[in-house]
Amino acid sequence: MPESFELFRYVDHLRRRWRVVAVACGVACGLALIGALITPRQYTATTRLMIEPPAGTDPRMAMAVSPIYLESLKTYELLASGDKLFHDALEHLKMARSMPIDQMRRSVLKVTVPRNTRVLEISITLQDAARAQALALYIAEQSVQLARDMSLETERELQKDAQRQWTDARTRMQQAENAWANLASGPASQAPAHAAEVDVAQAQRNAARLAFESAEKRLEDVRSLSGSRGERLTVIDPGVVPERPSWPKIPLMVLAALVIALVGSLFYLTIEFNYRLEKSAPRPVAPMARVKARND
Repeated sequence: MPESFELFRYVDHLRRRWRVVAVACGVACGLALIGALITPRQYTATTRLMIEPPAGTDPRMAMAVSPIYLESLKTYELLASGDKLFHDALEHLKMARSMPIDQMRRSVLKVTVPRNTRVLEISITLQDAARAQALALYIAEQSVQLARDMSLETERELQKDAQRQWTDARTRMQQAENAWANLASGPASQAPAHAAEVDVAQAQRNAARLAFESAEKRLEDVRSLSGSRGERLTVIDPGVVPERPSWPKIPLMVLAALVIALVGSLFYLTIEFNYRLEKSAPRPVAPMARVKARND
């Protein structure tokens, strides 16, 4: 029964001191509301891009993408969140900055690829809603252009390498053809040795011809697949100028202040209850004091 008795006393203590809880919660909510109202408004604009698979990909394969492939799409997060791109966007929109470019980018720009999707989200948070939307859209458009330029550069490198291999193979084939023709048209007086040289030259000519045909086929394949390598980025949602601020979140701030004030006030009242309980508890009497009291 002592435990239930102390519990009843504790509940009665809270009931008698309810004004402390009420005042603490009221003051905390009021301060939170005032703080939220004087905090500068922040607006977040979001633009979305679709990362399309390379052209010519089997639609069935495009639907059954692997988790590794989806994880690799996060590379485009780095593409869209580069310092150079962000700096060029600020220059294009003539936006002033009061901090280093990398610090401002981290506080303003957020680029994500939601889990298990092929969507790239570019979010900008600023005090000016119209500028936030314009900056997000510009970065999205430039990301599309950068991805296209990277793909074209890769195509040029592949074609350049295939063209070089084709030229080298053609030169070797012509040299092998000329060597075989010279030996084949020569006198056949040195019968065994000459025949062996002709056979070797013919084998080299055939090998060079096969290498040339392989290089020619590779060059044709590279040219036929031009523009179909690499993912394609497309703006599917340019976004709109946000009408409601993303920060401060007044209900969330007031609720957080209410919870903190409630927990803090209950903690204070619990300490106060324990202190009064210990203060009102009877103190044990020492043995010598008992003997002296009996003698008296």
